[in-house]
Formats: sequence, structure tokens, C-alpha cells
Amino acid sequence: MGKVSNALYAVVDGLARRVLDAVFSGQSNAEARDAWVALLLIAQNWRDSPDLPTDLKTVVDEALPL
Repeated sequence: MGKVSNALYAVVDGLARRVLDAVFSGQSNAEARDAWVALLLIAQNWRDSPDLPTDLKTVVDEALPL
């Protein structure tokens, strides 16, 4: 993995942890909502990538329709 890939992985991992912490605690917060939006925006930018899992494409399409 290159430096850019490692950096992007670290960003996505950090955002996902915020979302999952809120989900598992049952307590929504602005930080988790902002992290969720950021994750959707990252996925949206890869919407047409053949490497984007089908389930994630469906989530992005439903959450951020064009």
C-alpha cells in the first residue's frame, strides 16, 4: 500500500470508529453524524469504481442520490 492509500485508510478507519462507537453506545452525537456524512462523501467519489462493494454502492445511492 502506498502512502496515500495508508492515509486514506487511516481517515476512513477513524471516521468509521466514531460512527460505530455511537451505534454501539446507542447515543447519537454530532461527531458521529459528521463522520457518517464524510464516509458517504468518500464512498460517493468512488461510486463508479469497480472495487466499491455492491452493498456500499447501494447505501451511497440511497443516502446521496444524484
